[in-house]
Amino acid sequence: MSRPRQIAGLSIVIAAMAFDLLTKWYVEEYLVGIGGSLDVFRFFGLRLGHNRGVTFGLFSSEGSFAPVVLAALAFAVSAYLVYRILRSATWRQAVPFAMIAGGALGNAFDRLGDGAVTDFLDVHASGYHWPTFNFADVFIVAGVLFILFETVVGQEEDGSH
Repeated sequence: MSRPRQIAGLSIVIAAMAFDLLTKWYVEEYLVGIGGSLDVFRFFGLRLGHNRGVTFGLFSSEGSFAPVVLAALAFAVSAYLVYRILRSATWRQAVPFAMIAGGALGNAFDRLGDGAVTDFLDVHASGYHWPTFNFADVFIVAGVLFILFETVVGQEEDGSH
């Protein structure tokens, strides 16, 4: 990958991480001051939550070792993704890795602060609630979906299914 693409890929990692951490800080400060929640639309609101586990609260633990172990795992995965960014031949390869790494780092640094990941985006309809999430989760899911899409489209363009 060319040097400008490497720099741009790493910039996406830093921007995603910074955006995630800044929104968590701002929204948490705001929501604490108003009671922890704010309805924005009929289907969307801001609800302050803290996740001590991984996705959807899986492997949640109150132990003092858990945040360090989970953050270390996120740092290791992010290091691998940065390696992949630096070795990527195209933007279509580098951008999703950068989004995933930025999201993982945002959640890892947040977890090290108080042992939990701050969640605040709340989607709901007809009494059903999706678990609260944050922008790091959005970046991670978008990156994974982009990789899956590129894998399927790439196979179709190559004629293999």
